[in-house]
Amino acid sequence: MTKRLILGALLAVALGVGSFFAAYQLWPDGGRTEAQPDIVMEWEAARQEEAAKPRFEGVVNGIRLYRTDADPAVRRKWVCTGARDEEVAHPAMSDVAGTPMEIIPTYLPPGAEEQPSMWPPVICKGVVAYVDRVWIVRGKGDFFIIRYQGEQAMDISASADRVSAATVGGKRAVLVAPITPDGYGQSSVILAEDFGITIVSADGLPLEETVKIAEGLQ
Repeated sequence: MTKRLILGALLAVALGVGSFFAAYQLWPDGGRTEAQPDIVMEWEAARQEEAAKPRFEGVVNGIRLYRTDADPAVRRKWVCTGARDEEVAHPAMSDVAGTPMEIIPTYLPPGAEEQPSMWPPVICKGVVAYVDRVWIVRGKGDFFIIRYQGEQAMDISASADRVSAATVGGKRAVLVAPITPDGYGQSSVILAEDFGITIVSADGLPLEETVKIAEGLQ
């Protein structure tokens, strides 16, 4: 895959991270167990109720939130915006060690098992611009952590009643609650960082657990 295609794919992740995990995600070697039909019906009813509400967009705690279907001009500007192929590199994860972009969680939910990252780390214009790590939680769901170098902005697809301001680990943050309290519909914690943002996003975990993961980040 060319650097341009990888950047394009990463941009898709950057602009649509709220839809990365499917509602009933099943990892090949674990993750969420198959739900009972009555629970699936409850989830579907909650999803339809959520879908009928207007999508939130605005600034919360200094972090700009925009719709996943926003015009390209509205989307987040990050270090790789406008980068030429020769300005892009994909180092090993070990090369990120010791930088502010390194992802070091000190808390993981019981049963969490790390999976291959979605994409390799990205360096643009000599700066580490993107890093991610992914886990499954057997019998429950999955979560990922992403760090971006750039504007403190993020796409979301959520109604206003799911969005709130908070302080997490001493940092400005936005919380996006899942559609149901048990974690269906994805929960997210978006942290303001000196370099840009960190995103902790989970499917199948309650918001309190997603916050604990974010609080434990170094």
